[in-house]
Amino acid sequence: MAPLISFVLTALVAGVVAQSETLLNCGDSRYYPSQYTCFDGNFLCPILNGDIYIRCGDACYSTSQYSCSDNTLEQINVNGPETLEDCGDARFYPSQYVCLDGNFLCPVIDTKATLRCGDACYAPSQYSCTNGQLAPIPSA
Repeated sequence: MAPLISFVLTALVAGVVAQSETLLNCGDSRYYPSQYTCFDGNFLCPILNGDIYIRCGDACYSTSQYSCSDNTLEQINVNGPETLEDCGDARFYPSQYVCLDGNFLCPVIDTKATLRCGDACYAPSQYSCTNGQLAPIPSA
């Protein structure tokens, strides 16, 4: 009986969170911004346990396990030295930057990747990006 009650409470809480959030469009899909990030207007990547997965080519990846070098996933070697990777004409260390769209670097701040909005980088916990325009997320 206890697992059933836990499941029902979890479903109710998830429903309340989803109800208070506005569905956004990403191509032909609709999504909740607390659960997904839309890349290039048509590609969704999940947010799992607070970890924003980033697009790399046709895949989504966690910056704690992979980096993206010229739209190719590279597994991070946790036992070896960090290596420089390519992002278009630039080189970067994956612990300091993420490569977006194959040629745009955004910094990693406090182990969290920032995302691209037009020609700027932003923290999704503080801002949202719609049609290349940043807007602060309203406080609850």
